[in-house]
Order: sequence, then structure tokens, then C-alpha cells
Amino acid sequence: MVVATRPVFLDDSGRRWRRFRLVVLAVVVVLLALTAVVAPHVWASPALQVSGEQLAPPVTSADTGLQAPLVGGGPLVRVLEVRREQGVASGWDPFTRRLVVPSFPAADSRAIGSSRYVIQRYGYSAVATRTISLTFDDGPDPVWTPKLLDLLSQNKVPATFFTTGTMIAKYPELFRREVREGHAVANHTLTHLDVSSASATRARLEMVVSDRIIRAVTGTEAAYFRLPYEGNDVASTQATVDGILRAQRFGYVVASHDFDTDDWAYAAGQEKGAIPLPPLDGRNVTVLLHDGGGHGRKMTVDYVRRLIPWAKAQGYTFHTMPQVQPDLAERVTRVRPTVWDQLTLRGVQALYVWPDLLLRALFLFAVVSVVAINLVNTGLAVRRHRCRRRQWWPEAGDMSLPVSVLLAAYNEEKVIARTLRTVLASDFPLLDVVVVDDGSSDGTADVVRSIARDDARVVLVQQPNRGKARALNAGLSRVRGRYVVTLDADTVLTPTTVTRLVRHFALDHTGQLAAVAGVVAVGNRERNLLTRWQALEYLTQIGIDRAAQDELGAITIVPGACAAWRKEAIESVGGYTDVTLAEDCDLSLSLHRCGWRVTQDDEALAFTEAPDTVDALLAQRTRWVFGTLQSIWKHRDLVMRRGSGPLGWYVLPAYVASIVVPLLFLPFATVMAVYAAQRQGIGIVLVFFLLFMLVHLAVAGVAVLLMGERPVHLLVVPVYRVVQEPLRAYLLHTCVLMAIRGVRGGWHKLARTGAVDTAVVSVVAGTPPEPARAGRRGA
Repeated sequence: MVVATRPVFLDDSGRRWRRFRLVVLAVVVVLLALTAVVAPHVWASPALQVSGEQLAPPVTSADTGLQAPLVGGGPLVRVLEVRREQGVASGWDPFTRRLVVPSFPAADSRAIGSSRYVIQRYGYSAVATRTISLTFDDGPDPVWTPKLLDLLSQNKVPATFFTTGTMIAKYPELFRREVREGHAVANHTLTHLDVSSASATRARLEMVVSDRIIRAVTGTEAAYFRLPYEGNDVASTQATVDGILRAQRFGYVVASHDFDTDDWAYAAGQEKGAIPLPPLDGRNVTVLLHDGGGHGRKMTVDYVRRLIPWAKAQGYTFHTMPQVQPDLAERVTRVRPTVWDQLTLRGVQALYVWPDLLLRALFLFAVVSVVAINLVNTGLAVRRHRCRRRQWWPEAGDMSLPVSVLLAAYNEEKVIARTLRTVLASDFPLLDVVVVDDGSSDGTADVVRSIARDDARVVLVQQPNRGKARALNAGLSRVRGRYVVTLDADTVLTPTTVTRLVRHFALDHTGQLAAVAGVVAVGNRERNLLTRWQALEYLTQIGIDRAAQDELGAITIVPGACAAWRKEAIESVGGYTDVTLAEDCDLSLSLHRCGWRVTQDDEALAFTEAPDTVDALLAQRTRWVFGTLQSIWKHRDLVMRRGSGPLGWYVLPAYVASIVVPLLFLPFATVMAVYAAQRQGIGIVLVFFLLFMLVHLAVAGVAVLLMGERPVHLLVVPVYRVVQEPLRAYLLHTCVLMAIRGVRGGWHKLARTGAVDTAVVSVVAGTPPEPARAGRRGA
């Protein structure tokens, strides 16, 4: 029997890991170089570039104070430096150092007093009379903006839309429609951030990036800007002085309003009654409304429908802000979008649009994959269960099969005696029970010898420590039976387990049945929440997933902890190999490759000790996941291969998807879940969690019913959903990194404590509890 000795993924030379690091380093260097080239261009303010002005040193509220006087009237606002010569106060732009107001009116001069800075409201053309400008913030919104545009078009009313960069990036065609239909558009930050309280760097990013997006989508430079959360009263205006100064410094004219409808407050129920109409007393008025940023914009649409005919009846005409405010008209120019504008648009779409689309796609994929696969597997498991109920099975006395039992043991002194007692108590006549001691350093061999003295069927084989696969091969050459039941050294059997495993061979008239998988249950499930979680996991995977695979004739893992094998079949594929850490998965796939058949018996119960600490669980699962990766990679040519049947076209592709999708997308989906929770509240995340939990609850419920287990398992489902995905992500990323590094994975054998609860065994198996023995439970 030839046993392969080179593990899958092993790279003793370390070349693969060095190449991987070089590739990662090269990618990082390229990204840093691109950032160094692109960032200065994207970072530069387009408004300053168009005007040809230079970026001036910053002026902040530390210079102006938070109580700078507010003078003037109008929908535009700016901060001016006050200079006094011969008793005349004049206003100068604090950044361009240009004279803006040669002399303030007497009333404004008195209000300014000795202040060095002043906030001035201004804006309307001297010839503008009885004009009304409708302005809408926070869009474009895919639901409400089209309704408003239709209404405005029907009434031939132009408006001004202050839009956020992220919404433009999401709905560029809708934004282009605003421009195409003659409306004015302007900057309202990238993400609706309060640029007055944000850091200077973030504030600049919010304004400049949104400006570049407008340029990229429409070919228009609209160098004016409205602050989110601004107001038109004295206190609100003074509170936003830093935001005004920042916008001015980057070359933007700052727009405000004359009349705030508070439509968002009425939509949210914070204000009651009808939204008030503006006082149309002959003065020009700029009205603040919202077409985005909320779900209750129907009130805004109804308000505009009511306002338009009423304002026209008062002799007012509708205009965009630039049409009646010369400072804004000067700031609107046609431009050719630069490559930096286009890169900015694509970058924002990559950060804010594509993740949402990808998250939706992943969610749909998850729903389809999780729900559909679970429904298919559950349906297959139910159909299989109904067919098996009608199956006649022979009893132990009706069969004359030569059966041996094989165990590989390494430092199993605490549990090996209990395991052998349950094997020897089997109601099926066994030829021999071969125990291979793989170089144990404890008293495992002495315990086996003491039992062998009382029962000649027990045979001890000792060898230097060479690993589980070689231990099993050594034992396989010593067993006398044509059929071999393999167990782990801590497995606890019921008296009927062996009979129920080998009865399938008695009914196999084709000679093609290679293996029968038993049901491995957690015997220390009452130890803590971690073991209860594993009990549910074992139950669901065996009762649904593996049962479905059995119905399809495509079981991928026959567990070495409890299985029966045709010795001839094992030998025909070269025996157990140590090229993977999951020798049972590797052997199962090798049998399928050679045309052998595998099945499962749902009544062949065996109990094992599951890890009851996080460290032990991680060590065990790392070995399992890494070994499964090795096995699938070794047998990757079976995937979607002609003639591979359900194994190659359903089961293995589902395995691959369960590896690739979490590996690539789970970290991203986690980040997006946090992002969605921040934007839309924790409720949206809870809905997804509850949906998948309900699916899992239904599947687990069917598994409990089919396996004859207690419904108390279902109480662990919420904990299962919380633990499973983070654990799986950690294991997958850890094991893929191990594969890339080419390390030799270790067995990480669980340190046995002898903690299998005989009460659990008796309840689940339906057998009387075994009499207690002194020292039976381990530490």
C-alpha cells in the first residue's frame, strides 16, 4: 500500500510566500504611486482653478469670533474683513484681499461697531422685483425628485437644486435631467456633513469632491454652495461662521435662503398642520425645501403644487437663484470635465454606490444560496427519511459479515478504556478490535493491554508517532474482517451502532458500497453554551446536509469517528493518505472518484467529546477547515466534470461557494452592515439577521424532527447565527493564509477529558444509562 507523503499546499522552500508578499508589496507601491499622482489634482478646488485664484491661508472663528455681527439682507452670505479709513468702514474679502463693499450703510456700520469681521447677507439684483426662487436640498431622490420635476415642468417653473455628491453619483441621469430642463444645480457637500464642525480636511473633501462630481456628470462648474444645517437667523448664521469661511477660502459663494418651510419637520411629525406659505409682500424671496434626505417628501410635492398658483396670483415670477443673483450667475460656467473629475466620480461610485449594489447582490445571492440550498437539502432529507422508514433491516443475528473495529490512538489514556468497553458491548459479533497506539507518551498502551487480557478480541499495535493516516493504514493491514468499523479513541457507541452500520453491506448485492457514515453526536453537550452550539451544528449538518448528499449519492465526508468500510474499497484507492489533515474527506472523495458508493445510517449513533473552550474549538476547526480545503483542492477536477453527477455539479460547487463567498465578501459585507446600520439604523441589520435566523430555525427544526432529537436544541439557534459567521470568516482567512504560506498544518488533537455524559448518551440513544465507575469522568 503506497501512502503519499507530501501534504497538499506544502511549500518547504517558502517561495510561494515570498512571491505572494512581493505581489502584495507591488500592489501597495502602485496604489501609493497612483495616490501620490491623483490626490493633488483631486484635492485642488475647481472653483479656484476656474477663477485663477490661489488658495489663501485659512481664517477661522478663532479670528472672527463666534459673535461676529450680522448685517444686510438676502439669500447669500459671506464673511468680510472690516477696515476703517477716515471714519468709513469698508468690507474686504479675507482671502482674496479684494475690496467688496466700499462703504457699509450707516445702519450696518452702527451694527458692526468696532468688530474686525462682519457676516453680510446680500444677493438680489437691483432690478429683481417680486421674484420667488424655489430651492431644494439633499437630492436627487429617485422617488420624489422626478415627481417634483414633473410638477415644475407642467407649470414652467425653474428651481435650484442643492445636491449631495453621493446622491449625484447614485443617480447621475436624474441629475442630468435637472440641468437639461433648465434648473440650476449647486453643491451641498458630498455626504451632507456639517462642514462647520467637521475637521478642516474633511470639510475640504466634502466640498471639493462634490464639485468635481457635478463637473463630471454635467460639464458645469457651479461654484456656489449651501451649507447643510444652516439657518437664516442671527444665531444660526453665527454658528456656521467656520463653514462659511471654509467655503469662501475654496472659492465658493455661500447660498442661504429667506424663508425656511421646515418641510422636513412637518414630514417627520415634529410640526403639525399645513406647511406655511411664505409672506409675499412684494420683496424677493428664496424658499428652502427638500427633495431628498427623507421618506415624507409627499408633503413637499403637495406644498409646491399649492404654492405655485398662489405665488403667481400675487404677481410673483419664478426664477433660479443665479437668474436673480448676479454673484451666482458669474460663478456658473460650462467646462470640459477633466480626467480628475471623472476619476473622482468613479471613486465616489466605488465607495458609495457600488458597495450598495454589491451588498444587494450579495444579499440576494445569500438569500438564494442559503434559502434555496437549505430548502433543497431539507426536501431531499425529508424524502430520504420517508423512503428509509419503509426499508426492512436485518438484525445482528441475521447477518454473518466478518467485521473488525479499528482505532488509532495517541495519548488517549483517559478515554480509551471507556471506548473499548462500549465497542466490546456491541450486539454484533466482532472478529477483532485493533488499536494502533501511534507513539503515545502516556499510559494508553497499558490501558489497552489490561483490557486485552480480559478479551482476546482486543489487539494492540504499537508504532512510533507517524500520524493518524499511517496509524490507520497499519491497523488496516492487521484487521481480520472484510468490513472495518473505524472509531475515534473517545467515541462512545451504543450496543446497536455496529449492527446498524454494517447492515447496509448485508443488503448490498452490487458489491459497490464502500462506506457507511454513522451519526456522530456531541456527548458533552450539557457542558456549556459552546458545546450546545456544536450539538446543534452536528445535528443540522448530519440530519439535513449529509442526508441530502446521501439522497444524491454524493456524501463528501464519511467521519472516521463512526463509520463502516469495505476493506477492499479502501485498499483500492491506496488506503488512508496523509497529504491532507482531513483524511476522511480525502478518502471519501477518492472512493467517489473510483466509482464506489457511500451512504449514511441515521440510527448508527456514536457520541464524541466536543471542545468546551474557545482555544480548543479554534484548534480543532482550523484542522477541519484546512483539511477540507486541502481535500477539495486535491480533488478539484471533480467539480463540474462530465460524469461527476450530483457530487461534481451540486455538492462540491456548493462547498466551493461556501468557501469563496465568505472569504471574499464577508469582511466587506460586515463593513457594509455597519455602514447600513449607521445610515439606516440597526433595524435593517436586524431584519437580515432575523430572516436568516428564521430560515436556520426551520431547517434545524426539521433536523430535530428527522433525527428524533429534543426540540430544546432550537433554543441555541440565535446564538448559532451570532457565532457561526465570524468563526467561519476567521477560519477561512486563517486557513487560506496557511495554504499560501505553504506551512505544514498540525493535527491539533483535542486534549481529552472524558467528559462524555452517560446521561446524555442514554437519553439520545434510548438505552439504559451505563453504571458509573470510579474515575470515569476526566478532569
